[in-house]
Amino acid sequence: MGKISYDNKTLYYHKIFEQIFEAPTMSIYDISLKAEMSRNTVSKYMKEMYLRDVLIGPQIRMKPAPNYKEYIYLMNFRDPFQVFEGLNKFPHVLYHAMTFGEWNVMVVTNRPLDFSRLVGFEAMVKQGVRGRSYTPKVECVTWEESFRRAYDRMTTFTPIKTEYKDRLLTTPLNWGEDEWTLYRAFKYNVRKKVTPTLRRVKVRYETYTKWIEDLEDHCSFHVGFYPGGYRNYMTYCFLFSSDHEDSLKSILSLFPTTPFVLEMGNQLMVFINMISSEITRNLFCTIYDLKRKEMIKGFKQAVAVFHCQH
Repeated sequence: MGKISYDNKTLYYHKIFEQIFEAPTMSIYDISLKAEMSRNTVSKYMKEMYLRDVLIGPQIRMKPAPNYKEYIYLMNFRDPFQVFEGLNKFPHVLYHAMTFGEWNVMVVTNRPLDFSRLVGFEAMVKQGVRGRSYTPKVECVTWEESFRRAYDRMTTFTPIKTEYKDRLLTTPLNWGEDEWTLYRAFKYNVRKKVTPTLRRVKVRYETYTKWIEDLEDHCSFHVGFYPGGYRNYMTYCFLFSSDHEDSLKSILSLFPTTPFVLEMGNQLMVFINMISSEITRNLFCTIYDLKRKEMIKGFKQAVAVFHCQH
């Protein structure tokens, strides 16, 4: 029997992704039943997907709460690389990136910080409270087909009234030291083997079971699908102003790579992963079409050069 083709394997990969997207901690046995594949095949393909960065996560991110917030800063510095290096062990920094575009440094923190005091600070392009995060469920389609579908959906869109912007805070956060330890341990993959992880971080199993049971109250789950391998894509960051966020997110879900969407004040920050210059050109044409159809009011953009998650 010959080797399975790349396109067919991508279809199988996507079937596995779909199940994990719907239930992040679903067992391999249940995935095999729902995806109609053998357990051995599911196990083998999942190892390949993680090895090749086709599957990212399931990750978790904090939701805003009355007693917990995160903050986003988009800034310009004279020497962004120096700032990027300097932020590696900066207190309260959760994520930082060096970019090229309308801002050259992006930082996410868990406490308000005054970055204007840093050497070489030039301008604050935008700052705000980080809201909820989304990773829409993407389809297994070609880029060409995704752009056709996006155009078709835009042609039927009519801007009638401003959609309600739901920025309600979640329930208060009542975590102690053990819960934060668990969050850091499972942040980048909640499917990580539980027993050895708990042994390593020295947290009791009973604490874990209660934490995982209430996790959706405080965290959003994110599963990324990148058929060409995440590291092979260029990440473009867009800051959209829109009165039609649900419609915008529905367009973004048509792409074959998972976008990461987060609320920033009354705007949406979106990270979109592109594989070639031709596809990137089509993306920008699509974004200008979004503006022409009044699905967005405007946007700013930059491309990620380096990034670091803490």
